[in-house]
Amino acid sequence: MPTQYFEKETSEAAQRFNIYAGIHKAVRAFLCDTLVRVATLDIEDRQAMFHTIRQLRELLAFCSDHIAHEDRFVHPAMERRQPGSSGDTAGDHLHHAQTLASLRAAADVLEHGAPDEKPAAWSRLHRELAVFVGESLLHMDLEESANNQVLQGCYSDGELVALHQEILGALTPQEMVVATRWMMIGSSPAERAQVMAGMRADAPPPAFEAMLGIARDSLSPGDWNKLAAALAPVAIAA
Repeated sequence: MPTQYFEKETSEAAQRFNIYAGIHKAVRAFLCDTLVRVATLDIEDRQAMFHTIRQLRELLAFCSDHIAHEDRFVHPAMERRQPGSSGDTAGDHLHHAQTLASLRAAADVLEHGAPDEKPAAWSRLHRELAVFVGESLLHMDLEESANNQVLQGCYSDGELVALHQEILGALTPQEMVVATRWMMIGSSPAERAQVMAGMRADAPPPAFEAMLGIARDSLSPGDWNKLAAALAPVAIAA
């Protein structure tokens, strides 16, 4: 295993704005949860099949959109200040796009194929998804190390926050809902509280209430109670 995947952050880098941190928590949680659902699927259970395939398709769309936003915003920012610096991860993105198309095709066969085709389609889907999850986890670590080194070396935190806001402004309402849900699921209590406190400070009240509703629906009762307590003294219904 390449040693760069295990390099420790310096204290200075850890204190800098990390444009990848929150969204990558969402991606990791979504990837791993979906992989487990596919691996444990009862292909004879029509309801389980429906819900699992629906989540898989949501994951594939989410990953495709995530790649597109990084290609549109993050890689050009890197290239403006350090030409050639985004080449490795841009190449990964092309490979990931091909994998996503293959996974969609496998999902189509599993969902709509003849009964005797389903076991093989399920096995193919599970294996391809497992490989994609593994590749994505390593890819995200590379972005959080090598790409962050470029971004934090070439931009101030204020500039990185502005870039992050530009990306958020480009998200569709559906993308924002999905990203918020999985960010809530994949983050620690302290991180959730920080994200929601920032939304409360910066977003219009209706938008904050909508995001708060997503958090309430996504979290376990214990995690929701921790978030509600952290956001006090603002009254929040349990």
